[in-house]
Amino acid sequence: MRQLKQALFVIRTLKQNGFEAYFVGGCVRDYLLRKETNDIDITTNASPSKVMKLFGAKPTGIKYGTVSFTKNDINIEITTYRIDGPYLDNRHPEEVIEAPSVEEDIKRRDFTINGLIMNDSFIVIDHVGGKEDLKFKMIRSIGDPETRFKEDSLRILRAVYFQSKLGFQIERNTREQMSIHRDLLENLPNERILNETLKILKGDFQLRALKTLETSKISSKLPGLEKGIQFINEHMKESVYTDAFFALCFSLNKRVPSEWKFSNVIRNKYETVVDLVNSNQEIDALMLYTYGIEICLLTNKVSFLLGRSPFQKSKIEQMFENLPLKSVVDLKFKAKDLLELTGKKQGAWVSKLLDELVKEVLLEHVNNTHEDLKSYVIKKEGI
Repeated sequence: MRQLKQALFVIRTLKQNGFEAYFVGGCVRDYLLRKETNDIDITTNASPSKVMKLFGAKPTGIKYGTVSFTKNDINIEITTYRIDGPYLDNRHPEEVIEAPSVEEDIKRRDFTINGLIMNDSFIVIDHVGGKEDLKFKMIRSIGDPETRFKEDSLRILRAVYFQSKLGFQIERNTREQMSIHRDLLENLPNERILNETLKILKGDFQLRALKTLETSKISSKLPGLEKGIQFINEHMKESVYTDAFFALCFSLNKRVPSEWKFSNVIRNKYETVVDLVNSNQEIDALMLYTYGIEICLLTNKVSFLLGRSPFQKSKIEQMFENLPLKSVVDLKFKAKDLLELTGKKQGAWVSKLLDELVKEVLLEHVNNTHEDLKSYVIKKEGI
């Protein structure tokens, strides 16, 4: 409510200059649901150039008539009434045409609960049945769902996201068309699919959304996730956090599919966990030293969820705290000590032997003291 009040000046300024303007979309939905909203969307018959002149807004989607600015940490996006032209890539219209009325603008939007508008007196105007769908907690396409999903196939995942966020049911015809047209997801950049999947996983009703992904067979279009989603639906009663979700799915898939556009750090993390989970290795001091506590905790979490090992978070954390060393620099016998003791020249053998000393200390075969490590080297090198 606070954010809407602080954005009222936009609508009133536009009206004072002879234009129509309304709050639209998620901010109206969240207002009726008594939820806080961070982003404010406004629709108007004022041109983008006029809006930019009035508010100093910047073009953020000028091809689609959208400009934006931030006020008091609130993101305000203003879009001119429009009608979308043909969609040739299942994502963006090839052209947009200014719509003659707000009613025409609303018809191009995705779901009825996002198609409500509200004036500066906080009166909600409903041209698409969105208020009734909010009342009955229903996600329904505006107009023909087949048309909506062919226009923009990301809407298939958006419906699941709103289910995860709100806990609503998806109207039967909308749901059927989502399943029928799931192949259209293959036309989307993976970055968009990843972003929407992450939002689905963070919702309060994650498990309900994952069930929809399975029963609609949409999960078959999410590389490497199908088996994991089925497993979670069959065995989990609580939401699975993001890293555990992906690591579990990819462990059942035996690999991390290349299609996912993770950062190198995230990809390496999942690939390492997949290898460790499927090797069924017990987590010990050497593994903790080699892979670090984050990887080991995630490995244990996934193994536990899969029923392959007990949950050992506290034990692993304690083991990590008690490691005799956490880095080769903690070794009490240094590279210079090796060179002085052996009289050899610097070479690859130094790092190899230091790694061996680290391993012996971690396995508790040798104490991490200068004298004990020196004795080990003397015996090892036959000095």
